Amino acid sequence: MSYRTVMAADLQGYGSAPQNVQHVLQENLVGCLRDAAANAGLDAARWEDQGSGDGKLMVLPQGVAVEVLADRFVRELNAALRARNRVASAAARTRMRLAIHHGPVAEAANGYSGSAPVVVTRLCNGSPLRDALDAAGADLGVIVSAFVFRGSIEAGMTSLDPADLRRVHLRGLGDDSDAWLWLPGGPDPHTLRFADGLTAGREAPDEDPPPQDPAPQDPAPEDPPPGDGAFRGAAIHAPGATFIGRDQKNYYGGRP
Repeated sequence: MSYRTVMAADLQGYGSAPQNVQHVLQENLVGCLRDAAANAGLDAARWEDQGSGDGKLMVLPQGVAVEVLADRFVRELNAALRARNRVASAAARTRMRLAIHHGPVAEAANGYSGSAPVVVTRLCNGSPLRDALDAAGADLGVIVSAFVFRGSIEAGMTSLDPADLRRVHLRGLGDDSDAWLWLPGGPDPHTLRFADGLTAGREAPDEDPPPQDPAPQDPAPEDPPPGDGAFRGAAIHAPGATFIGRDQKNYYGGRP
């Protein structure tokens, strides 16, 4: 078990494409990832990967900077997709989701074990990125884990503006539930209307909102002025004389 940078890529809309188009889409998936790596100065031949037809899980070797992946590699991948889509029919348009994470991973009998492959795969296939890519109509949608965002993008280690990424939340991932998505060359993800009908606005600050002033209370009614005939309800005491209480019973000198 070691800590490695991992990526997951998947094709949007692959399952509904005809078989001959699926063949083209798979070629574009592999070709775009390979070309983007080469143009970003990375050697994709050294990457360990596991394919699944319309997707690929990639485990990168030690020493590959996550900043290069989140920045230059993503930009080159977007350029490679756009270049292929310019000469493709609408049915063969290649649209890709990409997730980037860093965490524990190890080879296993049927692929890889560890939390990193699980997290990056769920980030890639989760509804936030799927919905954002559909709403934007873009070629590429990218989502990065909190580890990548905090340690590389928010820390200023890339050319990305942290404000260009939208924070999203995925259930069931525990400490890795928060992630940030980005649409290279696409619209601001904060302005998108998702399939669930919610408009994604920029997140409110974490601190609690200022307390609101309590609603004004109606003032207690004032006693009517003397001489209006109203009963006050207050007892009046005069020795050897009359007592008047709230029940309006009169007592004379202590005798009923």
